[in-house]
Parts: sequence; C-alpha cells; structure tokens
Amino acid sequence: MRPIAYLILLSLVLPSSAAASAAERRVVVGFPQNAPLIFTDTDGQVKGIVADLLSYIADREGWKLYYLPGTLTQCNQRLENGTIDLIPGIAKSVPWEAFFDYCNDTIVVNWGQLYVRPGTSFSDILAFNGKAIAVVEADIYYQYLKTLLDKFDIHPQFVKVEDYGSVLSMVQRNKVAAGVVPRLYGAYYEKHFRVVRSPISFKPTDLHFAVAKGRNMEVMAVLDRQLEQLKANPNSLFYQSLDQWTQGVRKVSFPLWIKPLWVLMGIIGIMALVVLGNIILRRQIKRQTEALKATIAAKEKIESELTVAREIQLQLVPQSPHGTLRRKEFDIYATLEPAREVGGDFYDYFFIDRNSFCLIIGDVSGKGVPAALFMAMSKTMLKSSARLLVEPEYILADVNREISRNNPSLTFVTVFIGVLDLRRGTLTYASAGHNPPLLIGEKGNSVLLGEAQCPALGLDETFQYHQASIQLNHREGLLLYTDGVIEAQDHRERLFTQEALMNAVSMTAALSPKDRISAVLSRVREFTGNRPLDDDLTLVALTYFSPDRVEDDLRTVYLKNDLNEISRLNETVEEISGSVGCPTVVAQDIALALEEIFSNIVFYGFGDELEHTIIFQMAVEAGALIMTLQDEGIPFNPLNVQIGPKEKPLEERDQGGMGIILAKNLVDRMDYRRDRGKNILRMEKRYR
Repeated sequence: MRPIAYLILLSLVLPSSAAASAAERRVVVGFPQNAPLIFTDTDGQVKGIVADLLSYIADREGWKLYYLPGTLTQCNQRLENGTIDLIPGIAKSVPWEAFFDYCNDTIVVNWGQLYVRPGTSFSDILAFNGKAIAVVEADIYYQYLKTLLDKFDIHPQFVKVEDYGSVLSMVQRNKVAAGVVPRLYGAYYEKHFRVVRSPISFKPTDLHFAVAKGRNMEVMAVLDRQLEQLKANPNSLFYQSLDQWTQGVRKVSFPLWIKPLWVLMGIIGIMALVVLGNIILRRQIKRQTEALKATIAAKEKIESELTVAREIQLQLVPQSPHGTLRRKEFDIYATLEPAREVGGDFYDYFFIDRNSFCLIIGDVSGKGVPAALFMAMSKTMLKSSARLLVEPEYILADVNREISRNNPSLTFVTVFIGVLDLRRGTLTYASAGHNPPLLIGEKGNSVLLGEAQCPALGLDETFQYHQASIQLNHREGLLLYTDGVIEAQDHRERLFTQEALMNAVSMTAALSPKDRISAVLSRVREFTGNRPLDDDLTLVALTYFSPDRVEDDLRTVYLKNDLNEISRLNETVEEISGSVGCPTVVAQDIALALEEIFSNIVFYGFGDELEHTIIFQMAVEAGALIMTLQDEGIPFNPLNVQIGPKEKPLEERDQGGMGIILAKNLVDRMDYRRDRGKNILRMEKRYR
C-alpha cells in the first residue's frame, strides 16, 4: 500500500476508533523500508524484528497500531510535525537530537557495511579515491564514511539514491564500484542481489525507538520497560524474532516443569535415558558446530582487518628505503616489520628544501585497523606541517593542536622528528614522548639523544613543545627505533632492553645503514627465538658524510699514455678502496675494469706516437667508488662499442671492443660525455 493510501486510511479510521474505545491507545508508526528490521512484503503486510516486538507490546498494552511507510527523510519530517508517533530502529543523529527523544534501551546494534560485486577486490581504504559508491543521502553511515574519507583527502564519487535496495541494485548492475548499507539489511538481501560483503565495515551504531521531542513520553516509557523485560528472558519473543529474521530459525524452549520429568524418565528406564541422552547430545553437537562456525567467521574477519591494517601501514611508509635518495652527504635505510597484532608504527624521510632533510618515526597507541587509520592521519599531518613550518617544535605543536581538538577516543601518538642541515651536519630535533634515538660515533660508540623530551601528541592541545640541536661529524650516524625493539621478549618474557640495543650497535662501527639494521634485527631475533613479535619492529638508520670531508676523499692522478702506468692505477685503487673497507673482490673488479679502459685509450686513443696525459680521478660517495678517466684523444664513446656477430670466430672479433664490454659488466654504471675537446668516462661501483 502506498504512503498516500495509508494517510487516507488513518484520516478515516482514527476518528471512528476514538469514539469506539476511549481506553484504546492509538500509535502511528512511521518507518523506512529496512529489512529485516521492519518492511512491507509483497502482500502489503508489515513484517520484521521491530514489527514482531511492537505487535507483542501492543497486545499487552492495549495499543492499536497503524503503520505509515516512507523514506527516512520523510519519516523524520513526519515525526517532527506530529503526523506519526514514533520511528523504530533509528540511530541517534546530531542534526535530529534537538527534535527527537530516544528510548534508553537499544533494539539491536547495526553498522555500515560496504558491498561489492563477486570477484571484486575492494579491501583497501586508499582504493576509494575516484570510485563511484552508491549511498542513501540520509543514512548516518554515508555521513560517517564521507567525513572519514575527507580527513584522509580521499574523494570517491558518491551516487545518492532513495533506499538501500537501490544501492545493492546498482552494485549488482555494475553501475557503481561499491555500495554502503546497514549490515542487517545487507545480510538479509545480499543473496537476492548477488552481491558480496567486502572486509570493510565501520561505525557500530545502537538502534532505538524515537519519538518527537517532549511528546509521547508515556509511549517511550512503555517501550523501555517492555524491552528491558524481553531482553532479560533468553527465551522471550525478542530473541526468537532476532534468530528468525537474522538466521532463519526459531529457538525451541521448554517449560520448566519438563525438567523433573527428564529426571523421572531417567530413573524409570534405561532405554528412555539413552534416547533422551542421544537427543541432548545431538543438540549439543549442533550448538557447538554453530558456535565453531561463528568463531571461525569472527577469526576470518579479524584476519581480514589485520590484512587491511598491514596494507595501510606498509603503503604509507617509503617503499624503497635504500637508493631512492642519492646524495653524497648521507646514506639511509629503514625497515618496518608488523607483528601478529598490527600496531601503529610509521616512519618517513623527505627533503624540506635542497639542504634540509627531515626524519620522522612514530608509534600510535592501540592496535588493529583503528591504530593504522590514526597512524595514516598523523603521518600525513606531520609531513604537511614539516614542509610549511620547518622547525621541529612548531611542527609538533601544530599537529598536536589538530589531533587534540578532534580526538574523542583519546588516542595518542609518540613522535621523534629531526631536521638535518646537510651542509653543516646540524641536527635539530624534538621528541613527543618517543624513545630517544642513538647518536652513533665513527667507532660504534653511542649515546642517547635525551633532550627535548615532551608529552605525546593528542593529549593536551595547549602544550608548547621545545627542541634541541646536536652536531653530526663525518661518518657519524643516527638510529631511530620504536619500543617494539627494546621491549621484544624472549620465551621467559624478559625484555631486550635499551642496553642490549646499544651493545648491538657497538658492533656495527664500519657498517652501512642497511647492514647496521640487519645486524640489530639479527640480534633481536636471536634473543626472542621462536616467540612471535608482540609489537612492530621499526628502525631507521642514517650515516652522515660531511661535504668537506667527502671532497678530501677525491684523489687525482696524472698518467702518461704508457701501459706501465697501470701499476699506479692499481696502487691508487688499492689505497682508496682499503681506506673505506671495500671488499677485496670489489676492488679487483674495479682494477680490472680500469686496466681494460686505460689499455684501450693507450692503443687507440691518440693516433700518433707522441706523449699525452690521461687524468684519473677516484672518489668515495655514499657507499660507492667513483672513477673518472679524461683524455684529449680522438672522440670515442665506449658505450656504442660492438664486437661483431656471434658467428664470427673469436680471434677475428674486435679485441679492444671485448675489453670495453668486460669493463662495462664489471662496474654498476658507466657514463660518457665529450666536453671541451676531452673524452670523459665516469664509472661507478658500489661496495656496500
């Protein structure tokens, strides 16, 4: 029956009913179609969990019920203007709390659920950006999701429809990528629409009966009293209806007087006891099977949430920590190993300007998806503030104000932030309740950066943060870490401790940041043994190279176009590679490559018998050896060398070309340019 028909019916029935029975209370119920809570079937009959409850209460209270369906917006307006007396199954909403009163007792708990087509992968919150998502405009779950995504600067295309059935229909017909409906509605209709639940659910919400502000208070009091009584009895209509509409079954309850009869039957005859025991055993098996299914489903949901949290966590930190930032002033490496129960660890590093390099490490309180989402928000805000404010104390104060003002859950985050001046080696830093990093000397000795310790972010928006500065010398380093490192436990629940970390670092004096982190992780794993991690392990290591000292490492040698000069080449390579701890096999590759290139220049580079000068330079840059050969000979690009077809005999091929090919394979990179009448060949070989 259409809403206009209901209005006509009410206008005709209510006056006559008032004359018929003054004691009978008439209650007009407005509702949106929201199966299985309350809906009209194909015959126009009102059914669902709420319909069962209202029918039960009406019989006991002498009420006469009239139902008026409509959209959620229409129902809200009708309740406000007095057309209806109550709306069932509605969540508390800030815009409407000024106009409605809500029953104290909750009918059921619902939450928002994202649905997609079968076979669609849509488990990452970051994948929302630009996707079309069907929603009901008045739905609180749409409003919450939109607010959440706006905070992370994620902007899907919301397609607004009138009801939840239209949402699932659009998902089925591939009109949108996904749709948002309440979980009870989705569970009831997902097979009908051939859609599936994604792992993404949000905003658990209590559903209540609502009446107009200050009106029908006696109705609200009756509903609260009846709901309290029904919920107190596990065999009541409330639980039977809930099972029927959510699981398709009704619980069977027996009168109390049967229990003594069971005992009597057991005493009378062994056969009756066996039969009765068999029935009970079957029921227990069935219940345990259902409980096991529920447990498995809950476990799968938790595992799905942990997977989403790990993806969020790992996608928001730099993906290639080694080699993405190639500057001669530093070498950096970082790692994050999530534990079984995902936390909120994160790190970041980036350039604020050409000579200011920012390092951040943090740890959010709590576990799971909420911590991962809070981590994403905190990291984004820190990076945005750092690019504008530069000074660590101002960055922390700005982010703390924003988090504290919108933090009803009282979640907090510890953060260490440092800004390194690459020209001078000055590190300016501040700590918001985070573990103090280690300053590591060139010989492996380490000290804690314990100054500028302030409270964590998110606790007090008025707190003023302060910073401190230290000077990094040539080849000194930093190690940033979270409490998952020093609080790692062995099988006897002993902690790894700060002292153990400093002892492990002392053995890494000559190691690169990558090898230093590998050594520390090996020591932690040796300590914990087979015990799984209780918290994330996050480490960031940096080694600083003073620009002045890097230039001092440059060696220039002037050679004649004579093969005897190869010995001077080898001496220079041996001296410089040995000074930086370069492995012998790497030094041998460099020497062989230089010998092939130098021989080629001597034999083919000048075209005469005169004496010429070849300039050789060798330098050390951030874990790599750089070799440069310059000559004023005939223009020649060795990168274009061809050694002839494979079918040609080896002795007939260009032997000089084969030597150049060998040299190219022995180094990591080879570049050529012609500049001011000179051939300039640059070779690079990493030694760590």
